Amino acid sequence: MTHFFSMIRNRWGLILLCYWLLLVAGSCRKTTYNVIPEAAYLRVFNSLNYDVNVTTKDQPPPFLAMIIDPEYDGAGLITGGKIIGDHLDQRSAYAGPYPGNAGNTSFRNTEYPGSKKVLVGPIINGINLSGWAQIPSGKHRVVFYSRPISEQPFFDLLERDRKSLLVDSTIDFKPGEIYTMEVLQKTVATQYPLPITLYLRQEQFAKMPFSDSMLYVNCYNLSAEGYAAAHPETSTSGLQSYYNATNKSVAFGDTLNLFYSLYQNDCPYPYVDGAPVSPDLIPGYNNIWLGTVVRSHVAGVAPYYSMPMFGATDTTGGILSRQWELLILLKPGMFPLPGPVAVSADGGMAGANPAFGAIGCSNGSNDGKGTTSARARRSIPRISNTTYLASCWLPNLIRYTPSGNYDQRSFATISTIEIINNQVYMMSVQRAYPPPAK
Repeated sequence: MTHFFSMIRNRWGLILLCYWLLLVAGSCRKTTYNVIPEAAYLRVFNSLNYDVNVTTKDQPPPFLAMIIDPEYDGAGLITGGKIIGDHLDQRSAYAGPYPGNAGNTSFRNTEYPGSKKVLVGPIINGINLSGWAQIPSGKHRVVFYSRPISEQPFFDLLERDRKSLLVDSTIDFKPGEIYTMEVLQKTVATQYPLPITLYLRQEQFAKMPFSDSMLYVNCYNLSAEGYAAAHPETSTSGLQSYYNATNKSVAFGDTLNLFYSLYQNDCPYPYVDGAPVSPDLIPGYNNIWLGTVVRSHVAGVAPYYSMPMFGATDTTGGILSRQWELLILLKPGMFPLPGPVAVSADGGMAGANPAFGAIGCSNGSNDGKGTTSARARRSIPRISNTTYLASCWLPNLIRYTPSGNYDQRSFATISTIEIINNQVYMMSVQRAYPPPAK
């Protein structure tokens, strides 16, 4: 009997020993993360912003599918691909430092990767690249198709709906490089199909030295060739959209000189309906010349211009800046007069035309979504009852977020502003910052 109980004890001891070894082995197991060797990083925008109306009804809808390394059957019908960016809707006014549409339940994606569950970029030189997808480097064929606006995946569409090819290009992606890709309208020609071009910019912001206390911005005019000449009108008929602080304006000229001014006392972040944006200039930061913006689809990188994040006297110890920024664009030969710019006597910058315009960067744009209340017109700064300071609106170049022991703290961004036909867009990247302590 003693021998029998000894056998039981030994058996249970053996079982417990095996269980303990499994736990130890599990806790010591090496975790392997999925990475793409020698990856490049890609962010994609559908920048076809023409309205679908009676004049464009015969054009393909600006709703796209991107396929990298496509596969075709014997009849030439596309049947698959290595990387799929489906349901690409027209881009949002603001593409922030993090993946767009995070948590989005809609089938529409305003950028790639957006809400797609793909491997994204790491933090490189302190800059968060989670808005860019990892892709294999090397030469790849990239195609874009216009597709019906529906939740149905591209490769489940009928054959006739998978034949509207817009772009077909071969691109050599270099390892470790960061790329921004856009589908653009090439010209204002009205023939079918509409002339489309693929624009690819090899970004340099992760290789450049930037100060944490400065805001950085560069500007591009990626409008269709001939757009400004075909749209010389002012925006006097579009004041309602202007009052709602959207990113829509009129055409900007093909060559414009760029200036900036800084104003104090932006409205709070996040936007509060009807909260005013101050028209008071910060002394010493009025109509400062930066450079020239020329319409082009050439993919070089525009210079980054800097401006202080704390232009006004700081009473917060470098924690919270309440300023907002105004970018002024004037045709060569026009110069801003001292004081707030008001080129047009009727509406100021709200009455812009291709010769002049101004982009306000303020919390009043509600992260690029625009405001929708009639009270918004009381928020928009002006220097008289009829003279408005800006033509259109984008988010503040400063981002506000909880960090450390502070419920809200200001952080500088590195931003790109793009003029495309009658709209402006912003893409920002941000350096890593301490998370909230509580």
